[in-house]
Amino acid sequence: MKIEIVVDPSRPAPAASLAARVAPAPAAAAPAEGARTGGRPKRGRGGRGGGRGRRADRPNKSAADLDAEMEDYTASNAPAAAA
Repeated sequence: MKIEIVVDPSRPAPAASLAARVAPAPAAAAPAEGARTGGRPKRGRGGRGGGRGRRADRPNKSAADLDAEMEDYTASNAPAAAA
């Protein structure tokens, strides 16, 4: 990555303190709640997901259900006994 900083030598840099540069923007400069700031339109939560349903909709399985599923899986994937 290459970063290039361009400075105008004829104009002196403002002498702002670190606290002034790090502080949050004043409330007057902040956009109003719900106001669009331009750019791309918002599309929900974003990220990956592809519109999948929520996992909370499924009922929780009991330990007995999980044990039964594991027994079925191991029985179906067990290698054939040597003759």
